Amino acid sequence: MSDTDSILQTVELTKHFGNVVAVEGVDFSLREGEIMALVGDNGAGKSTFIKMLCGVHEPTSGEIRIDGEPIEFEDYSDAREMGIETVYQDLALAEQQTVAANVFLGQEPVRSDLLGRLLGVVDKQAMRDRARESLDRVQIPVDPDARVSDLSGGQQQAVAVARALQSDPDILILDEPTSALSIEGARNVLRVIDDLRNEGLSIILISHNIRQVLTLADRVSVLAQGRLMGVRDTDSATRDEIIALMMGAEDEDEIDEFELTSVDDSADEEGAAA
Repeated sequence: MSDTDSILQTVELTKHFGNVVAVEGVDFSLREGEIMALVGDNGAGKSTFIKMLCGVHEPTSGEIRIDGEPIEFEDYSDAREMGIETVYQDLALAEQQTVAANVFLGQEPVRSDLLGRLLGVVDKQAMRDRARESLDRVQIPVDPDARVSDLSGGQQQAVAVARALQSDPDILILDEPTSALSIEGARNVLRVIDDLRNEGLSIILISHNIRQVLTLADRVSVLAQGRLMGVRDTDSATRDEIIALMMGAEDEDEIDEFELTSVDDSADEEGAAA
């Protein structure tokens, strides 16, 4: 596929905070039905970049395009209306509320009777039933009436994803979805992401875990100091190559030099261990 198949593109996307350049001239593309990983060290510009994509920050310059058409977001709700949902690292769950209440947080279905029409009384049974459908979609067996604070980290991540799916988005942005999870919890979340890709959802995956990225994603975009250093297909990219780009390698010679040094360091470590 070429970038003409992209569901989302950015063209020279830039964000300044005063004299600080957080993101500079990024050309990015997300194809329909793919997982595009976005990696970079702390301060590389990942958070600022995705906040422009979901309407939190207004770009200083450049364009965001959906299906080839330039668009502008006034706020997060505009991005949602255009089919973009984001699950942030902190999840923003109300831990003392039920799973069902969190899936519909701020968008609770109301009863169809007089009380519902006049007073906006929540239809709790409909909320539970529809929450269960969303949880079934991510294949996490969680009781809709359970309190979120009683769930594991992986289950809470699944609840956050189920909430994002309520608007039936075309694009899902996931910010470090496996950070601080157990091995089993991370494995379940990665399976959910893979299943959603197989359903045709386009996913931007922000992660520090390069091994996971190379296993799960279709392509990876690397940011360093606010600039896009390169885009690689994960079926041919190496971990050392991605790390070299994260460290600011500008060309193939610098990448090759980094990979050679990495191999030499590994040999030294093995010799010392022996």
